[in-house]
Amino acid sequence: MSSQQNELDLVDVRDMWGHEALHFTPWLAENLNLLGKELSLNLVIDQTEFQIGPYYLDILAIEVDSGVKVAIENQLEETNLGHLGQLLTYATGCDAGVAIWVAPYFGIEFARALHKLNQWTGARVRFYGVKVEVYKRASDSLLVPCLRKVVFPGGWNKDLTLKRGSMPPTKQKFHDFFLPLERELTKTNCFRKPVLLFGHSGRLFRTRFGKGIGYGVSLEEGNSAWVTLHIGTGDKDLSNRLFDQLYDSKDDIESAIGVEDRLDWHWNKHPKFTFSSVNIKSEGSIDDSEDKQCITRKWMSSYLIRFRECFDSRLEEIVSDL
Repeated sequence: MSSQQNELDLVDVRDMWGHEALHFTPWLAENLNLLGKELSLNLVIDQTEFQIGPYYLDILAIEVDSGVKVAIENQLEETNLGHLGQLLTYATGCDAGVAIWVAPYFGIEFARALHKLNQWTGARVRFYGVKVEVYKRASDSLLVPCLRKVVFPGGWNKDLTLKRGSMPPTKQKFHDFFLPLERELTKTNCFRKPVLLFGHSGRLFRTRFGKGIGYGVSLEEGNSAWVTLHIGTGDKDLSNRLFDQLYDSKDDIESAIGVEDRLDWHWNKHPKFTFSSVNIKSEGSIDDSEDKQCITRKWMSSYLIRFRECFDSRLEEIVSDL
């Protein structure tokens, strides 16, 4: 680490990019020169959200010196099996000669997988693992991003790899916050075991209508607690149609769920992406006291149940019609 970095405080990457698709991917696409400098590659953007079958590669780039295609898969949470599968699917789907995986934490199994892939493929396909970090400058609170190569052809920096069984500090805090909520909802209210939503800062309880359709909770920067209906079908048109039909009943839905509480509603349609969402917002932070966190969990639990009671029947009718 450089002396400049040593003078800065390491912070959560979501302090700079609140959402992976909406914030981090566009930033990375606009700053490929920083990524290329770290990897000694001359990268230029081709396009973002490049379609491969029913799926979408985060960034398709070109390595100017060799002319090969570059598949870039980015995330804002610890590496996982799903993103490794996506990287391989996208790289083969666009016939890439370079595959780059950008994440804030690299688990040892996934770093080893990239290292082994480099050994197997040789110069035919080059695999890179890149760690993204964010530092805050004490003098003016400026956020400074940093990209550091973890795995590359012929090498693997194991000092930048998480040890087996360890959990990043911020991820541990969110794990400890959500665990009581998960236990309550799965044991007493028949919710399915959740998956991560928006990295480690949220949880998604999937429904019977599809893996990407579910009820979510999250804590975000700026003292914001959310309960969400997440509509992520993997198909832009289908997600938009589901959202539009629900929006036609917006007033009835808001009234049924709890207009008496003067909820802060957010109906978010994202036509460019394969998901949309219906959300309510309250105050809540991962840095709150234990008592305040308990209140936030009770609020989340109450409205998750209300969301399910209100949306399940509507979703069933819409999905059957579609």
